[in-house]
Amino acid sequence: MLKLRQIVPALCLAGALGGLAVPAFAQEPPDGAPPGAWHHGHHPGMLGPMGFLLHKLDLTDAQKSQIKSILASEKSQFQALHTSAEANHEALAKTPPTDASYEGLVQTAQSNASERVALLASTWKQIYASVLTDQQRAQIPSIVATAEARRAARIEQWKSRHPQAPAGSPATAPNE
Repeated sequence: MLKLRQIVPALCLAGALGGLAVPAFAQEPPDGAPPGAWHHGHHPGMLGPMGFLLHKLDLTDAQKSQIKSILASEKSQFQALHTSAEANHEALAKTPPTDASYEGLVQTAQSNASERVALLASTWKQIYASVLTDQQRAQIPSIVATAEARRAARIEQWKSRHPQAPAGSPATAPNE
């Protein structure tokens, strides 16, 4: 029979070895992909695809500081929208659809989403018009096209590795 003084060190050792195995595993992406390839999409923060584009444009330090000041001036608006959306999301999760206040919560969610899109659009318009050079603006379509082509290639690669059952086959039929 194992004693507590034997079990505790064994558990500590197992936990320590498990802790070492996780970071080692996380650093090796599948199929020989480059390091950091575990993330399936870009996560550029509040700027969304705009952040991806700005990262690819080789901005000067002056341009970066201009963009930071534009974003700093709108930070409070983004934070207010985020706070409102988060509170509304929690309220929606707790409110049954039959409740009288449910429709108002849905309208608030839609309003928050449209305000965020409008704020992102105005931010991008301001950066595009006042910060980017003509040469940088000309690069944007090719950057977008390249990103879309890479995404399409990854989707096709995934589809080739994961064949789908034909439509109407028993594999796709609903359970009865």
